Amino acid sequence: MVGEDDEAYDLIRRHLLRSRGFDISGYSRAFLDRSIRKRVGRTDSRGTVEYVGLLGRSDEEVNELISCLSVNVTDFFRDPDAFDALSALVLRPLIARKTELGWSALRIWSAGCATGQETYSLAMCVLEEMRKSEAKKDLVVRIIGTDLSKAALDFARSGVYGQNGVKGIPRRLLSEYFEICKAGYEASNALKRIIRFGSGNLLDRPTGKFFDLIVCRNVVIYFSRPMHDKVIDNFHQALRPGGFLMLGRTETLMGSRRQLFEGIDHENRIFRKPETPTRLSGL
Repeated sequence: MVGEDDEAYDLIRRHLLRSRGFDISGYSRAFLDRSIRKRVGRTDSRGTVEYVGLLGRSDEEVNELISCLSVNVTDFFRDPDAFDALSALVLRPLIARKTELGWSALRIWSAGCATGQETYSLAMCVLEEMRKSEAKKDLVVRIIGTDLSKAALDFARSGVYGQNGVKGIPRRLLSEYFEICKAGYEASNALKRIIRFGSGNLLDRPTGKFFDLIVCRNVVIYFSRPMHDKVIDNFHQALRPGGFLMLGRTETLMGSRRQLFEGIDHENRIFRKPETPTRLSGL
């Protein structure tokens, strides 16, 4: 996008920031170009300049653009090996340690949760590990799923997925944690009672702290380098000492942010915040 398109891009950025508090300046330019051009085509606009006018008139189109920028592409147990590693290297030891020390809460943040499949997958993993272990019955599990897209969050809260949407769920888990409904399958109360979905921008200072685990896969890859660093700093701040961070397999920590975490599983991008502060912890 050059010339007129550059001006249109800046107008779009300012409109989203002013009207919704949604700052797109942190996204890579290539990703923004693809997303905006996609909406230009879908709305039959004759170019980005005309599309800017549409955004100013239509709250519905603003919602559509934000949803497009929220990267709502996900599946249940996307990359099963990664979930196996998460269960073995993170959830199992966390639950065992909390049981041993008498701690009563397990807090997980599913960041950039889109339509909820990954959040429900996490919940199933937690409940399965609790079933296998001698976990305290009063261990309270809280999984917070956040995203920018209201439509995606509404979908996630419903917990209802069609026949094709649940293909990634192993048959036993599907039978255990989902109920057949008219539209397909609905997440059971066992899952819904430990999950809360809410709006959240990863670039904002985190309101929640002392999470035991943050899972944010295939999201930060779309951010520019400065915003990538800001998001990682926010995750570091939100984790308790000894807490874990999981990114997508195509993502990694860059530059000085590598010093904020210890590598646990390089292949599956699992990291751990040290128990004692590092030199960069005050970032």
